[in-house]
Amino acid sequence: MRRNMVTLLVYARDTRVVGTSSTGNMPLKAVGEVTARFVAPPKLTYKIGTHVHTVRSEAEVWPLHFLHILADVGGLLLAKPARRWRLRRDGQRFLDWSPLSQVLFLLATWWHDVNWLVTCPWEGIGEYLPRSFRGVALARLRSLAVEESIPFEGFADAVVEEAGLTWGSENSENKYAADMLRLSISRMLVDVLADFRAVGREGRDVAPDGSSLSGLIAFNITPFGKVLLDAVAMMSG
Repeated sequence: MRRNMVTLLVYARDTRVVGTSSTGNMPLKAVGEVTARFVAPPKLTYKIGTHVHTVRSEAEVWPLHFLHILADVGGLLLAKPARRWRLRRDGQRFLDWSPLSQVLFLLATWWHDVNWLVTCPWEGIGEYLPRSFRGVALARLRSLAVEESIPFEGFADAVVEEAGLTWGSENSENKYAADMLRLSISRMLVDVLADFRAVGREGRDVAPDGSSLSGLIAFNITPFGKVLLDAVAMMSG
């Protein structure tokens, strides 16, 4: 996460990137150039059955799009439609910070300022999470023993019930609703924290574009993750 963000900001600083006319996102040529420099470059062309799919926009490349969201919300990057991308003053300062300061800044931006539902491209949850959701999630995560394998389904169901997360008008005990809520917890919490190396995942499938599929069996809090979660709690307090 941190190294890829540095890569993105340096690329935006040193390369003329003009945002697309509709969204201000990175054009495809730039998408290919910058993601090729990522720690784990995402595939931009892949097969789905017999069909070969080539990504058509930044939004289809989740590892990059997520960084763009963090950089925008965190005030690091200015990217407007049909305008050249530019580093903000804080974007240049970010590049001079220590690695730990960079990680803490990105995690704090995600935890406090970004609408987590950007990770869930479906309508069942609605536009906003319950007010208590982040606090419940943080308390549940901090209660877990470091490096202990935690069954994901039980953890997700506990967060859903305590925070009052629901799926549209359906009862959350409905199998489809329950499965979608669990997938949402995977996307919003486990997958994002895994990108920060705060958790390890067990039994998870990965889509070619870097997004998550259902199949997460268990996860564990890493020693570094314990430090990060405690830091988030201090910032929240």
